[in-house]
Amino acid sequence: MKYIIFTIIAGFCYSLMSVFIKLAYNFSNEPTITFFRFFSALAMLLPFYFISGKPSIKTKVPYLHLIRGTFGFLMFTLYTISLQYIPVENALALNSTYPLFIPLILFFVFKESISFKTVIGIVVGFIGVYMIINPSASDYMSWAAILALVSAICSAASNVTIRTLRKTESSFSIVFYFFLIATIVSFFYMLLTDTQINTKAIWLLLGIAATSLGSQQLLSYVLKYLHPNLVSSLMYSSIVFGFLFSWLFWGKTPTTLEIVGTLVIISGTIILKSKTTSVKQVQKKVI
Repeated sequence: MKYIIFTIIAGFCYSLMSVFIKLAYNFSNEPTITFFRFFSALAMLLPFYFISGKPSIKTKVPYLHLIRGTFGFLMFTLYTISLQYIPVENALALNSTYPLFIPLILFFVFKESISFKTVIGIVVGFIGVYMIINPSASDYMSWAAILALVSAICSAASNVTIRTLRKTESSFSIVFYFFLIATIVSFFYMLLTDTQINTKAIWLLLGIAATSLGSQQLLSYVLKYLHPNLVSSLMYSSIVFGFLFSWLFWGKTPTTLEIVGTLVIISGTIILKSKTTSVKQVQKKVI
């Protein structure tokens, strides 16, 4: 039972991180938010290195870490941009569609077969995506919603890479190299823009880093005891928290279409997970 509670807390942290990102836009810009999220999380990760007995960070597959770090950086960057323009719960729901893309990546890149039920799950999931994006709404920033969806594709690619990394790498080294590479990439990304930061932004940036790291560490822990499919399903609690936070901070109540679309996406991924066996070892996003 405690592992289920820890997973829900991880979903809470991920949702709260999204709220902090949206609030940080009042005092900072996206490249600055992205860099300090990765840099602060990397700094916070160092104490865990000593607490956990200095686990080995040697690697024989640095190129895989580089690929994973690049996809993770793109995922977070696109997701952060989308949060500036669309509600937290919508961004969370669209970003959470990454399981729909994993079978497609495995099919096109690794030539793994896709079952009929998997196809049904993908189709059902994308019906929910269409409902949330709602391109017929004239006042809806559909391009920002598409960015959140592309972030899910990057997340799926990152998770496929994690599946390979877990064969030879420890959970700590996977997280460590991700933050290290993403910090370096985001630093040069920030240099291309004007850094925007003040005292109020610092507290929010620290909050982003703390909730991000907390979510990842909890997920890394519970995945040792719970099946990845169960963990992924429980992480949809982040969308529920997103609805709650959106109401508390911005007074926004979800539309019927948004609620139904979210439920349809969840139904599609549940159908997919109940049949897909090729991704059983794919870990929930550690980004």
